[in-house]
Amino acid sequence: MHKSKELSRKQSQQLELLESELRKEIRDGFAELQMDKLDVVDSFGTVPFLDYKHFALRTFFPESGGFTHIFTEDMHNRDATDKNESLTALDALICNKSFLVTVIHTLEKQKNFSVKDRCLFASFLTIALQTKLVYLTSILEVLTRDLMEQSSNMQPKLMLRRTESVVEKLLTNWMSVCLSGFLRETVGEPFYLLVTTLNQKINKGPVDVITCKALYTLNEDWLLWQVPEFSTVALNVVFEKIPENESADVCRNISVNVLDCDTIGQAKEKIFQAFLSKNGSPYGLQLNEIGLELQVGTRQKELLDIDSSSVILEDGITKLNTIGHYEISNGSTIKVFKKIANFPSGNQYNILPDSEAFQDVQGKRHRGKHKFKVKEMYLTKLLSTKPSSSLLGKHPEEPSVCF
Repeated sequence: MHKSKELSRKQSQQLELLESELRKEIRDGFAELQMDKLDVVDSFGTVPFLDYKHFALRTFFPESGGFTHIFTEDMHNRDATDKNESLTALDALICNKSFLVTVIHTLEKQKNFSVKDRCLFASFLTIALQTKLVYLTSILEVLTRDLMEQSSNMQPKLMLRRTESVVEKLLTNWMSVCLSGFLRETVGEPFYLLVTTLNQKINKGPVDVITCKALYTLNEDWLLWQVPEFSTVALNVVFEKIPENESADVCRNISVNVLDCDTIGQAKEKIFQAFLSKNGSPYGLQLNEIGLELQVGTRQKELLDIDSSSVILEDGITKLNTIGHYEISNGSTIKVFKKIANFPSGNQYNILPDSEAFQDVQGKRHRGKHKFKVKEMYLTKLLSTKPSSSLLGKHPEEPSVCF
């Protein structure tokens, strides 16, 4: 009887302690929500608009870079006089509505005409008819009506959910062609600013490098809630001069804020983005072509996601190295240099998944101990991310939304 009462008393104490911790976490979350300021960087760099040719190629052939060399002439200006008789005859057939609709239906009935083949056919057809959008629209009307009348499409809500037919890919391409000018002239820049601002907010908190879940997110399904304590580390980053970027106006010494739980790869991405925001143009190398080097006095140490110092758990899983793993402090100098040789990539290792990748920071202090947390404690993080989208998406005459 005494043991039962003692056990009940201990359970009550544990529940009270848990409730107290939950109240504190939620209270702190709402306090952060009220006090947090949306620090939007004004210098986003040049909006990376593509010319129409490359826009069309990336839209029509997202997975087929090999087709780029085919289109050597401008896609807007094609002189019909340069075509030979065969192409002229083919063009006449394509412009025959009955013939074209029949060909499409015949091809789709072929068992060996795969989904990939249908998408490629639709993309080539869109390029051939991009200067005849009225005719292409009439073809789409006929094909869409035929698709609706098929017995397999008795539920209208399920139509066009997958790009598995020629008409579905044609419709996607048609909308892209029609919207290309609108995206460039009207909504392209605001949308780019919106995405950049959201990325700034997301990068203020931990992002799981494996699952891509984040502490600051708009979607509860992508909320990272098993997060240890983390802190911001201000780095002094020095970019090595490269022939690809020799402009005298380029600033090569930049202060970059990272988190102590960021992996080296995540730190690279933030450093690249900081260079773009500072100079208005990207660094002359790709992300996988550069390395990071910690400079301490006359000593240098290369920073890698996985090296000989990486922690390997009992089950053989390797933790990715973080800024905290290398014990990098505020004001440390990091040099960005061009790699000479290719280093092993992380996919050659059994990498630690989910939020465990962040536990390098406090692994020594809480070895084997996991603090019990409830996902709902972090729902305020969803609210704190909302202003990033609402402030950029509102009409200039509308008042700001206060949370």
